[in-house]
Amino acid sequence: MVIPLKKPALNWISISHLQHFVARGQAAGLSMDEWLHEAGLSADQLKDANRTIPVDVLEMLLGTLTSRYDIPLVGLHMANDIQPGTLGPLGQIAQVCSDFGAVIKMIERFHGLLSNIGELEIVRHPGQIELRWECRAGGPAFKRQAREYVLGSVAVIMRFLMPEQRPLMLRVNFVHARPTDAGHARGYFTFFRVPVHFDQAHNSVVVPSDLLKVRMRHGNAAIRELLEQHAANALRQRQNATDLSEEVRQLIRAMLVDGPPTKEMVALQLGLSGRHLHRQLQQQGTSYRELLEQVRLQLADDNLCQQALSVDVTAQKLGFSSRQAFLRWFRQATGQTPSQYRANAGVASA
Repeated sequence: MVIPLKKPALNWISISHLQHFVARGQAAGLSMDEWLHEAGLSADQLKDANRTIPVDVLEMLLGTLTSRYDIPLVGLHMANDIQPGTLGPLGQIAQVCSDFGAVIKMIERFHGLLSNIGELEIVRHPGQIELRWECRAGGPAFKRQAREYVLGSVAVIMRFLMPEQRPLMLRVNFVHARPTDAGHARGYFTFFRVPVHFDQAHNSVVVPSDLLKVRMRHGNAAIRELLEQHAANALRQRQNATDLSEEVRQLIRAMLVDGPPTKEMVALQLGLSGRHLHRQLQQQGTSYRELLEQVRLQLADDNLCQQALSVDVTAQKLGFSSRQAFLRWFRQATGQTPSQYRANAGVASA
């Protein structure tokens, strides 16, 4: 499979989102195993609830889905039957909070367990609370799908937690344009059941302030405390895992000029065994080889396009034994020669 030349894949999502995506696809009669194979994943990998995956994987799967099937508003379709369990610890805690205000505070604290691709902001207006979310990863189509999925999930979970409460929402805002197809535009109102505005400054769900005082049906302070302790530990572990990946990348960059460092060489610098490093990276949903490729691709882009260095110098700096070895790797990784890549980037050949 051709790997596009790009910056390291630092953006990730919880495996629970992919589990939900696959379940939805299977329920619709689609062959999801084939798509998982194309993404380099197996059904067994979906069983690890603590796993994360690069957001590029989900973006590719969604792109394949929408290219083969006519599914407008795919993000809303994905959110339509979402359950609290899909949100992992956040969904569990939400069900035992004392009131909806406590749910909002919990989301502010622990939303980093679900992904690192978005920015959440809670804005308080007179008589209203605005839950803003923006996707910071992927292309335009994926960002629109992610906005639909996140805001749609908020609406569905609110209905689950407070089925008798009215009104739940006052309006929904999206930064993208209104669909030109009238049926698609109406689909937003059908889903949210409140006015939906487009071309807005923020993506958001706006709710009445009084909603924060609504009591939850199954509030339990003792269980909530235990679940929040578990969530806090999981959040620290996830943050530590992200730090480890970046440390590995930094070491690879520093050692690459002398030839590609082995996993054991990098592990030694970190005070770990090669096996322990392998396990730690696997838990984060990545591998040493993937990080090595990411660093090489980033450096290749910088050397060839930003610094306009020659192929020979670039090959040497990236730790290749010869110009030919670098050219073979580059062509396999990008589907292009260095000259073609420079031309596509608008850079003259060195």
